[in-house]
Formats: sequence, structure tokens, C-alpha cells
Amino acid sequence: MARLLKKIGFHANGKPRTWLKSLVFDAQLAPRSLFKPWIWPHAGDIHPAFRAWLLQALQNPAPSPTNDWPLRRQRILDQKSLGSARTLVIVCTRATTFVAHALQTHAHAMGFAVRTEYDMPDDFPEDVYLVICPQMFSHLPPREKRIVFQMEQSVHPRWFTPDYLKILYNSVAVFDYSAQNIQFLIQQGLPADMLFHVPLSPVPHYPGAEFSSGVTDSGSARTCDVLFYGDLKNKRRQAFLKVLSEHFDVRAERSLYGKDLWRAMAHAKVVVNIHYYDNALLESTRICECLSLGARVVSEAATDQGQHADWEDLVVFTPIDDVQAMVQAIHRCLQQTPLTSPSLSDRAFRLGPAFENAFRTLNLPVHR
Repeated sequence: MARLLKKIGFHANGKPRTWLKSLVFDAQLAPRSLFKPWIWPHAGDIHPAFRAWLLQALQNPAPSPTNDWPLRRQRILDQKSLGSARTLVIVCTRATTFVAHALQTHAHAMGFAVRTEYDMPDDFPEDVYLVICPQMFSHLPPREKRIVFQMEQSVHPRWFTPDYLKILYNSVAVFDYSAQNIQFLIQQGLPADMLFHVPLSPVPHYPGAEFSSGVTDSGSARTCDVLFYGDLKNKRRQAFLKVLSEHFDVRAERSLYGKDLWRAMAHAKVVVNIHYYDNALLESTRICECLSLGARVVSEAATDQGQHADWEDLVVFTPIDDVQAMVQAIHRCLQQTPLTSPSLSDRAFRLGPAFENAFRTLNLPVHR
């Protein structure tokens, strides 16, 4: 019964549902008189059911005349308060491991002592924290030392909830892989000077690339024609995969990370990228990870086609919504003899320079 009541009142991430939040709290997040003894049973304490969410909500207030964060943020930049930073912690979900690795590689080259964590620390003693997909965590670093990497697609703004926009607004900086997303965030009221375009790119020498050399770790040849990994609870993707399965041996996976993903790619001849939405931006995280692992990628084109000039030519693109064109493209790839993977050697990718420029603008130290 307790589990059912919790599900009715709270989201899986611990945030109270809208009806419960409006019932228990007023607009300023103060508990209503009837619920105050329950929410604050003791002075300075908060009921465990609401503690993580309420502390984070109070840490990230909405833009208003009483929110002095823009002035404090500007003071941090003007006084170069981050100029002595030496340690950096990247916090990410397992689904964004590739992004964390790419950023860690460049941060290390810039002279930072950097590590990646999958769980948010309880305390924050390090100099700077870079949080990828901050909306996925129940608590966050203090805003004075918090940079966030925004990974949602603005083509469907339902992901940009008021709570999420408050988290972005109350950070030192927001990194985003898409210039289109940045324009959307400006329209939502985020100051342009806190938004940085950090486009994703493949990473040469990515750990796990040895798994995708054309032979599996057991020495056997690749065992399926086509691999798709990602969210499968989507009619659009299901329709594509149904047609592809009529022509090829297809493996579709919903949750693959780390070595499990690397092994799956080692067993596949081609990886396909199918959009979740008709008007989607290019899923650059998935594609760049695949290219870093030596996979050959066939992808639908996207609404932001042409904005990834440093690596788009390494991908075989087919028109949006044209599954037969994708079938033909996969056939052509499979007919290549021998099967070859795109080479990343002698490539100048944009991620490193953009990441370094953002750090310099924030007056973070860069040691080369």
C-alpha cells in the first residue's frame, strides 16, 4: 500500500507530482498551514519524502527580482573566482558515458585533475562540477561551482519543465551540443552569455574500440547485420525496425552501456540511427560514440543536417521517414568487401576547441 501511495504522489525521480506539490506547498514552496507539522516535524528538518526535492528546488529559484544569482554569477566571472580551480568532477548517467569520457579527455589535456562519477556525491569539496543531464539527479552541486551539460532536444520542449529551466538558470554555465537548442533556451529567458555551444564529436582511441575491430572478443566473426540501441517504446522506431527485420538480421537493444554496448557493436556489421521524432535533431551522442568505436553508421537525416561538418561525411544518411532508402543503404554497406570502418585519423574535430574556449571565457585555468 505504501508503495502504491508513493507512486500516486511522486515521480520515479522522487519529485512530487504536480497535484501533490500544489496541495502541500504554496507558490513560494512554503508548506501550507495544515501540512507544516508534517513537512517540518522538527526545527531545521524536512520530512524525508520531500527533503531532496525541496532542497534542490530552494537551491534553484525562478528568475525574479529577489533572485540575485545573475549578479552573483557575474561577480564570479569578474573576480575570476574560478581561476585557481584545479580539480574537476564530471557527474553523468550511464547513458551519457561517452560524453563524459570525451569531456574528461579534453579537461585532462587542459591540466585538470578530473574524474567521472555516476552517482552524485553527498558533499562537494572539489573546485568545479560538470553535471551532464542535471535533471536526472535528486541533488546537485552548489551553483557557484556547477556547470551543466544540457542534452535534451528543443524540438519537443515538453522536456524543458519549469524545474529543469530553473536548474539551468541557476548554474555558472550551460553547455549544449546544439546551436538550435541554445536559441530556444534564450527564448526561455536564459541569458545568452551563460550558454556555450559545445558540439559533440567522435573521440579517437575511445576505450572499447578494440571490441569493434571486426572480430569479437571470442574470436568469432560479426554475428548480426544491423544493431539498433536506444528507446524502443516508440511507434516510429518500431515501424522502421519491423521493415529492416524483413531484410536483415536485426538486433534491437533498449539499455546497453559500457562493455555490453562495445560487444554488441563488435557483433554487428552496421549500426542504424532512427529518430524518436519526425523533426528530430541529429542524435549526435549515439552517432559519435558509434564512430569512436569504429562502427559503420546508417542514419536518417535530421533537421539540423549540415551542422556537424567535422564528421557528417563519415555517416551514410538517408532521407527522413524513408525506410526503403535505409534498406538500400544498408544493403550497399553490407556489399562492401572487405567491411571497412571510418577512419578518425588526421581529423580536426570541434569538441576540443569549443570546450576549451568555454573554459577560458569562464576564466577557468587552461594549462597547455
